[in-house]
Amino acid sequence: MSLQGKKVLVVGTGKSGIAATELLCANGIDTVLFDGNKELDSKTLYEKAPKLKEVPLILGDLTDEQIDTVVKQYQNYLNQWADNANVLGVQNPFFLDFNDDTDGLGILGEMLALDGKTVQDVRDGKVKYDDLTGMIFTFTYGDKLGIEYYGKDVTNAREEALAAVTASGAQTKAQKLLVLNDWLAHNNTFDMSYIMNSGKESDDDKPMIAKDPQKQEHEDDVYNAIYEVYEPQIKQNFHDQIFAGIENDLRTQFYEKAIQQAVYEQALGKAESEATDEEKAAAKEQAEGYIKQNKEAIDKDPDGYVRTNFGEDAANQMKTKADAFIKDAEENGVEVDPENAPGYKMTVEQITQQQLESDDPALDMDGDGTKETSFKQAIPIYAKQAATGMTTGVINYWEGSQFGAFGMGTSVCLGYSKAYTYLVQCLDKDIYLKDTNVGYDSSNWKTAKELYYTDGKLDTSKNYTVDLVRISFQSDVTMYGEEQEDFGSDHYWNAVKVDGQWFYVDPCYTDVYTEVMSRDRVETDGDMNHTYFLFSDTSARKLYDGNFSSLRSLYENEATDKTYETAWMARAASNVYYADGYAYYMYDSTDLFDRVNSSSMNQSQKAAEYKIVRHKLTEKDAGDGDSDYETLINFTDKENDDDDDTFVSVLKDGKMVKNDLLTKLYAQFVDEQSIYPSIGLTAALYTDGKIYFNVSNDIVSYNPADGAVAVVKEYNTVSAKRDNTKLFGGMAFTTTSKDSADFTVTNHPIAGLTVKGDKLIVSIGTNFAFISGKSKLLDHSSYGYEFEETDYNPTYTNYKKYQQFMGSQSNDNDEFMWSANFVDTVDLKTLTGTSHNYETVSVPATCGRDAFTEERCSDCGLIKDGTRVEKENTAHEHHYIKFHEVYYTKTDGVKNEADNYVCPECGACITEPVKSKYEQANSTYEKRKAIWDAAIKNEAEGHTYVPTDAKWSDDYSTVTFQNLTCESCADKIDKLDCLLSSDDNATNKANRDSINKTLDKAVTVDAKMVSHAGTCDEGVTAVYKAADKTEDGVKYLVSTEVKGEAGQHTYSDVKFNWDAAAIKDDDGNITGYKTDQKEGTSVTVDEVKCSVCGEVQKNVSVSVVKDTDAYKAPTCEEAGKDVYVATVTSTDDNTVLAKETKEVAIAKLGHKYGDPVWSDWEEKDGKWTTTATFTCANDATHVQTPEVKIDSETVEKATYTKEGKVVYTASVTSPDGKKVVNPTTKEVVVEKERLAAVENLKASSSVGKVKLTWSEVKDAEGYLIYGIRGGGNKYGYIGMTSKTSFVDVKALTSDYNYYWVFAYCKDENGKMYPGLTAHYVYGKAQKCAAVTDLKASSVKGGVKLTWTKSAGAEGYLVYGIHPGEKYGYIGMTTKGTTFTDKKASSTDWNFYWVFPYHTDSNGNKVVGGTPKYVYGKAK
Repeated sequence: MSLQGKKVLVVGTGKSGIAATELLCANGIDTVLFDGNKELDSKTLYEKAPKLKEVPLILGDLTDEQIDTVVKQYQNYLNQWADNANVLGVQNPFFLDFNDDTDGLGILGEMLALDGKTVQDVRDGKVKYDDLTGMIFTFTYGDKLGIEYYGKDVTNAREEALAAVTASGAQTKAQKLLVLNDWLAHNNTFDMSYIMNSGKESDDDKPMIAKDPQKQEHEDDVYNAIYEVYEPQIKQNFHDQIFAGIENDLRTQFYEKAIQQAVYEQALGKAESEATDEEKAAAKEQAEGYIKQNKEAIDKDPDGYVRTNFGEDAANQMKTKADAFIKDAEENGVEVDPENAPGYKMTVEQITQQQLESDDPALDMDGDGTKETSFKQAIPIYAKQAATGMTTGVINYWEGSQFGAFGMGTSVCLGYSKAYTYLVQCLDKDIYLKDTNVGYDSSNWKTAKELYYTDGKLDTSKNYTVDLVRISFQSDVTMYGEEQEDFGSDHYWNAVKVDGQWFYVDPCYTDVYTEVMSRDRVETDGDMNHTYFLFSDTSARKLYDGNFSSLRSLYENEATDKTYETAWMARAASNVYYADGYAYYMYDSTDLFDRVNSSSMNQSQKAAEYKIVRHKLTEKDAGDGDSDYETLINFTDKENDDDDDTFVSVLKDGKMVKNDLLTKLYAQFVDEQSIYPSIGLTAALYTDGKIYFNVSNDIVSYNPADGAVAVVKEYNTVSAKRDNTKLFGGMAFTTTSKDSADFTVTNHPIAGLTVKGDKLIVSIGTNFAFISGKSKLLDHSSYGYEFEETDYNPTYTNYKKYQQFMGSQSNDNDEFMWSANFVDTVDLKTLTGTSHNYETVSVPATCGRDAFTEERCSDCGLIKDGTRVEKENTAHEHHYIKFHEVYYTKTDGVKNEADNYVCPECGACITEPVKSKYEQANSTYEKRKAIWDAAIKNEAEGHTYVPTDAKWSDDYSTVTFQNLTCESCADKIDKLDCLLSSDDNATNKANRDSINKTLDKAVTVDAKMVSHAGTCDEGVTAVYKAADKTEDGVKYLVSTEVKGEAGQHTYSDVKFNWDAAAIKDDDGNITGYKTDQKEGTSVTVDEVKCSVCGEVQKNVSVSVVKDTDAYKAPTCEEAGKDVYVATVTSTDDNTVLAKETKEVAIAKLGHKYGDPVWSDWEEKDGKWTTTATFTCANDATHVQTPEVKIDSETVEKATYTKEGKVVYTASVTSPDGKKVVNPTTKEVVVEKERLAAVENLKASSSVGKVKLTWSEVKDAEGYLIYGIRGGGNKYGYIGMTSKTSFVDVKALTSDYNYYWVFAYCKDENGKMYPGLTAHYVYGKAQKCAAVTDLKASSVKGGVKLTWTKSAGAEGYLVYGIHPGEKYGYIGMTTKGTTFTDKKASSTDWNFYWVFPYHTDSNGNKVVGGTPKYVYGKAK
């Protein structure tokens, strides 16, 4: 059936509305699209659905019927909530505050608030009806499916959290709330990828991607459930639209036939039985023509057309018949093919079903103009689209609820807050439950009306205890140097009531402050910020001042108490643990609110203090958080308050005692804080009664019972694998074996730790960052975290308020954004158990740390206390390289860049310190300046090389090598940003290119034993080391460990006495040593004693030889040397006990230069030069070419007509300081001078010519004019003149003429010499201007034309039209400004045009313009 000519209204521009509209349009149905959102962006709609561009779009308010539907739909959602209160709790008052009595829409408050809209937006038509129903659907199914898949997780969380409260021994409401807060932090993870990717239209716009992304665990379940809902709805939508279209088509056909019959009867004017066949035929033709002529108007509104053209009575009768016809079609059917199947009928429903089930193409879904999809095929396609979108909505909804926090283990801030709301409501069951003895069954929960309302109004003084607060952030932020003005996002936290007073708790920021605020490290288990626990509205507004657009709270005027902002719990920088009536935690004295309240840098502000403390739980919490505790370990202890140096002390036997081990480790940790962002001290209490805490790369235990401190585990080499299914790469690394690892790091500090049950969760800090490997935020060719960043600047701050205090710094830390942790899970039952498999492990030396051996458990890594044996003097020094870095900060829109210094081995780095005018900000300036200066000096010395071909002497007193590498750099190629092979910066490339080095020849250097272990009887293990510079200035470091035989002694400290054997010259300088060892002139030794056991060897002899292999001959520039070796030998068994060498310098020879060799003269860069080469007679490889001085003399001066001549002479100062002149001079011919180019060359046009003018050129005798007349002609001579002007009378009027003017002079023979030329000029000769005041007057026998003279005209051409003739030439005149047409018609009008002309140089007439024509008749 044809559906043309019908009009259908589609309500809503959501997916179903768009689908229905596209279906109707594809079938030619006249469609109007309606949406209640007055501010709908039609451009965005058409980008999403380009097929709708031609569809009329009407925007307006929701109808009463739509409002009623929305309200009922949302009430069903609330009913579902009430039926599942055991999982969902009670709706928060925050959302109910939107409610009012206007129209019932107020109950949508929660949904709209979460979507960033208000009830008033709905009333104002700013929210689409489709979006409203879609959001309610998402909420409803989010809860329904969340309960199905995660309901048990929620109730289990409730039981576990409340059990934790009971086990803690908490005595106050605040303490119980703290337990719940930290329990939630332990069991939930912030989903940063959701935040970063939310609202992005395509995957290309999403910053966080994964190499192998996986579906959410219930994604398919959700999709299938929603598809089952949407598929029949969409099918019904198709059905209803087709059904309506068919009925409209039938109705239109009925009206066309009825109107045609009415017109036929009117035209016939009599009873049909009385009419002739001719009259009937004529009436029929007239009726058919009427329908054809008015079909469009009839089809547009059949009933309205009849009422307008046939009257109300006829229209009413016709409508009654039409309704009856449609009803009959619905019940009994209509003939669908009268011609081929007469009598066969189908009802409207049967026709509709036939089209729905047909395989015939009915829709053009790809927009190519061809229908390719049947209705049957389109239904699942549209259902899939709808289900896919809603599935995403449901999963996102879970992120903002307890289903995410307790079920998935991940959520955003709203999920934290809703989960915390639920736990607090369950904690306060005497308030939220009807009967506390019945339990948490849904029917036992009070309603929102019972809890929050008084006389139908929200009442914040009612006895409820938890709610939500929302802040809408709006501030200018930067990310990787790109400013995002007015960046906005909503953040939720909780309001809680304690002892009748309202306070705020932000369970999200207490857990993930670093990740979301500092942003330089990911969420770290154990790192907590309890500043956000029980704070006030007043402090919140001060804290975020200038960075938010609104802070919506029902308790703005009630949550003003700051009591807990300085209480003990506000200072807890770790999870809080409980045992025996105490709360254990890491104390941090930093007061964030106090810092924010300071308008300037406080000169007297104390440095932060860090302690492990315990607080006695009592019924009072509002004490001084900076003293209301017992210190167990003080990491920042001092002998005196004004001391700069600190140490670590521990509580032992009732008093604080300095602990050298922890003092050393804490010093390492402080240094590491300047390398790795946001690493902290954290502590956790385990059931064995010990506190486990991290400092540097160690896990240390402390036993409060006896004060014992022990390093239980150390992370030296850590390997990790990345989970490529996770979108947030920084949270994707877990430890593994080295063989299966993606990355392995050494001696990285621990960022934090915590205890969860019997598991110790340890986060090893790294500098693998989000941007590492990416060129920009949305670079999807990399997943980031490919290498580690360096050059962390600990004195930089992103907060503009504090930048003024820190000085002007350009080295930002954006590259460290979301640095990753390698997360290790330690089984505490195993670690604290008694069964261990100890093995001896060797840990190599690194910067500032000696190598050592110790026994560790091969299963859990537990260190056997007391087994560490350090190899003294093996620690490495920093080896700094210069790193040229481009920053994200900008100056005048250009990124800043500078050189910094990095030690690749340990990551130590230094940026040039910036001194602040505020003394407090300069607390570390002098220290950092000293490091900066030392780093510059260290880098200038080059790499510290390790020989790759070291050959040790038999007694290890010397080592020989030639090939070297800088191991600390080589090991970090493509692992650190300062050593990327892809970096083409000259400075950074030079670093890499110099990592490997080969000396010109092998060298032998002295070595010494620097440490030893064991006894001579058992065999000594000795470490020999050589560290110095070669004669060429190459730094080297080489060591070896040697296990001696049992009973063998080591004589490394024997003192040799050389003075008696010295040979001296007249000035007393030593020139050698005697080797004959005669009495009185021999080399002797003091006591020969074993360096290990002290046993003295008495029977020894000393011999001296000259080492000819080590001899170095002197050169012109370098001294030579003789080398003497003294050897101590046991006379008992001829064993060599010790050796020592002495070097005697041989003076350098100096240079001997003679006369130079002069090169041929040559011209370079327009100058004549020659080179003088001096060669040393002592060493022909020593060649010098001093700078040559060139003098010139003009012999003949060049003129405009004659060349000149210059003679050049060279001289040089020899290396001996004598002046030497080149005997060969150079004569050079100088080109003639040229007259200067003309200046102020100008061209002006007049009729038939172009005039050139210019300024006079000095010494010029005349001027040549060259040029091009028109684009198609060649450049050539035009004329000459002795004046400073020239008129080109042959200039073209039809094209531009181009001119060059050259000044010239002549020699005595009359030959011309043109000068230089400057720019060309151009111009066109003008045509005559059109005549003015052209008039026609009738004269006897003709028409007389008159006009005003045209300047420059030589004559005038008259063209025109005589009646009945074509336009053509009529005449001309050269005598004046009149012309009489004597052939003019007197009976009809004659038309005239007059053209002025001039004659060009070729005799052609050049016609000028003409005004409007005139006309006249002859008399």
